[in-house]
Amino acid sequence: MKDRVKGSMTRVKLDVILSALLCIGIGVVVIIWPTETTKILCWVLAAVLAVMGLGRIVMYFIDRDRSAQSKIGLSAGIILVVLAIWIALQPLNFAKIFPVIIGVVLIMHGLEDLKFAAEARGYKDGIWPGLLVIALVNAIIGVLLIWKSLQAVEIAVMLIGAALIFDGVTDLFIVFRVNRAIKHFGQAVTAIDAEAEVEEVEAEAVEEEAEVTDEER
Repeated sequence: MKDRVKGSMTRVKLDVILSALLCIGIGVVVIIWPTETTKILCWVLAAVLAVMGLGRIVMYFIDRDRSAQSKIGLSAGIILVVLAIWIALQPLNFAKIFPVIIGVVLIMHGLEDLKFAAEARGYKDGIWPGLLVIALVNAIIGVLLIWKSLQAVEIAVMLIGAALIFDGVTDLFIVFRVNRAIKHFGQAVTAIDAEAEVEEVEAEAVEEEAEVTDEER
């Protein structure tokens, strides 16, 4: 039983704790420096795209047939390299593209919702003021995402950092609780074993006393 307890305790591996601490550390860095983190992520993406593009370009020159497929690969490779260079030189401008796209989509949906709210009003539906508010909220959020696109990226990155911190803290808490449960279980097993040994010693003492009594008779 003791060996099983010890084996369970060893299964609470150090790598889980190290991974949790790493997540917390990265999360704190991301929250404190969201802009720098965004740049680094963009640079990593640029490096990946550059490697992919250069690979296609190299494959074109290796391919002696100069087939149409290899020419398409060359064109794609050049585009990827150019895109990688632009992202590397303008990482924040690239990052701002995503909230701008989302903002445009939200504005379009907001305008459509305004039309639906007007139709609901025309049909004397009492819910139309709520539909109007929803449409305006969507449109306003879209405008804010376009107007404050960089801040939107930073907020998104900070939310990722908060998620990493939450993951690390909860992992540490779970490991602590499991380790504590295993420790308490081991103490309970040790107490049971000790009680069993005492009972065994008492039983042996009773047997010896009985043997001595029989011999005296």
